[in-house]
Amino acid sequence: MVIAMRIKMQGFIVFDYISQFPAAQKDLVQWLSEGKLQRKETIIKGGLAAAPEALGGLYNGINTGKLLVEIKADEGAGSKL
Repeated sequence: MVIAMRIKMQGFIVFDYISQFPAAQKDLVQWLSEGKLQRKETIIKGGLAAAPEALGGLYNGINTGKLLVEIKADEGAGSKL
């Protein structure tokens, strides 16, 4: 079918453009902050207790874009990082 339909497939390897990464990263950050690029995220609330459910959901395709599990530190606990 590929030959009969004269399909052309072409790709690239990201590492071929590694020298352009710093400029691209700067542009992407700027575009995100200006709203020119938008990202989609699915955020699962419930801390680490929700992580197993979120992992199962990841394999079942419940997410749009990046799947995140929201983890908040306790109000009274100090950060140990």
